[in-house]
Amino acid sequence: MVERADGEPGYSAEVGADWAQGRASFGGIVAAFGNEAMRRIIPADRLLRGLDVTFVGPVLPGPIRLISEILRVGRAVTIATSRLYSKDEVAATFTGIYGAARPSALIVEPSAVCDLVPPENLTSARISNNPAAPQFVQHFEIRWAQGSHRPFAGLAMTQSKAYIRHRNAFALTESHVVALMDCIFSPALQSLNSVAQSSSLTWRLEFVRHDYSFAPDAWWRIDTQTNAAADGYISQSSVVLNPAGVPAAFSHQLVAVFG
Repeated sequence: MVERADGEPGYSAEVGADWAQGRASFGGIVAAFGNEAMRRIIPADRLLRGLDVTFVGPVLPGPIRLISEILRVGRAVTIATSRLYSKDEVAATFTGIYGAARPSALIVEPSAVCDLVPPENLTSARISNNPAAPQFVQHFEIRWAQGSHRPFAGLAMTQSKAYIRHRNAFALTESHVVALMDCIFSPALQSLNSVAQSSSLTWRLEFVRHDYSFAPDAWWRIDTQTNAAADGYISQSSVVLNPAGVPAAFSHQLVAVFG
């Protein structure tokens, strides 16, 4: 992502066809671009605490542009917003909450199930070998500890636990983790008996740990629970554990399913 060369405010970038998810581009890379566009105007000591994403329309492969602005600067918290344009139409909007640490007597440590088979004893799902799989999955490696790597399997399952990492090893930033958090399909799709299209409508991320110094090939984990599904919409929540086994972020998504 670079500053626009035409002198207009904002940034430009190119989304490759290898990030395709059906007609549109993978939502995780879209959210990562939104965060990066805001991060360029936010001081580094104000860490990403929350990110709200609304997927307005498809982000098509090819050039995109992003325009960001700061809405408010407080003593500890900066609030920013960004818009992503694809083919000159708004395709996604973002609101970022960036906050510096401050003293507090209130400490509640998040917890998660840790008695799972370790990723070293599991086999990576061969999702990318499936001709029906979206293009973006080639960028991730996924090993399922609970649930199935196959959507539309007619299983009585509405949750999943999966170890995840980028397939290409490089030093992680918060935006890399944002993209990583969206790499699995909605676990509710395991219960369908036939193929159905799905698309995220809104996505809320909350970061509670900000350590990205792990080895590039270290395994993260995402545990996802379907809260409800009816009328063609899925509500789901996830907790993301860092390679130390500590919950690092939470995710809440509203997903439309066409089937």
